[in-house]
Amino acid sequence: MIDLLDGNRKNLSEPFYTKKLSEHGQIVFIQFSPYEWSQDVFLIGFKKKILLAHLEITDVLSVRIITEFSHPVRCTSLSISPDTSLTALPNKIIFCAGGNDFKLRVFNSDLGENNTCKVLSGHTSYINDCMYDPENTYLASASDDNTVKIWSTDDYELKSTFSLTSPGMNVCWHRADSGKLLVAEKIGIIRFYNVETETSILSIDYNKPLSCTHWAPSDRDIVASLQLGELLLWDLTKPCLPLQNNILFPENGGRIAFSPQGELVAAVNSLDSTLKIFHIRSQAVKLTAGLTLPTNVCWHYRYPLICVGDDFKLCFWKVTAN
Repeated sequence: MIDLLDGNRKNLSEPFYTKKLSEHGQIVFIQFSPYEWSQDVFLIGFKKKILLAHLEITDVLSVRIITEFSHPVRCTSLSISPDTSLTALPNKIIFCAGGNDFKLRVFNSDLGENNTCKVLSGHTSYINDCMYDPENTYLASASDDNTVKIWSTDDYELKSTFSLTSPGMNVCWHRADSGKLLVAEKIGIIRFYNVETETSILSIDYNKPLSCTHWAPSDRDIVASLQLGELLLWDLTKPCLPLQNNILFPENGGRIAFSPQGELVAAVNSLDSTLKIFHIRSQAVKLTAGLTLPTNVCWHYRYPLICVGDDFKLCFWKVTAN
């Protein structure tokens, strides 16, 4: 079996593995499962379809396409439900897709004859992000309509709406802090809500336009944000000023994601057409790779593997913190 945990391999700018998908069109979004029991499952979004794929980690790295879901419009966000599992029969695939028609679609499939798609209406502008909470109680969605909506996963009825002062760029939950939701606003404000009581807990304002945030999976007190090309690291126990701030990109926009262990942050910027891997402790860029038309960026749940959709192909890098 390929040793993906070997830290002696040099971090290279060329991808460790690529998978061409040109027959499906341009890749617009990707999403790996953030859960241990479905960690090798991921979704690949296109303009009119979504592929369910499985990462095969044996003697070589490979991607197996399991099935295809029709999606009538361009996919703008994807989230895999914690209930998704391919380890027992019947198979259970549940995920949500945001579309550029301002609607959410919840897909439920056993990869056999039972397939459903529930359409959730309520947003009045583009949906920038959606995410299930780790307990599979809620689905949160953030939109350009200056709201975040919370949907109950029991019936996918709208539970609550949080009004924002600018477009909602993304939402994050944390497995160690259930019931608390992070909401990032384009204007530069990061808010935290108690979803149960529907109350605001904390807000952080850096006064610079924000494109993305991520809550470190390994530490519920650490949050990263990308604001005007500047990577900021926040300690929620001392949120007045950022712990770190480093310029990564000359352009605004982009996506970021913590590695599973929280030592690295991957950042991608479509205007700059680069992927950068930033080491938190040393505050140094570990890897820079040129791209053509990059999507968002995802880490594998366990292995030091980073994935980016780049035009018509998937690109994987192995990046260690050593």
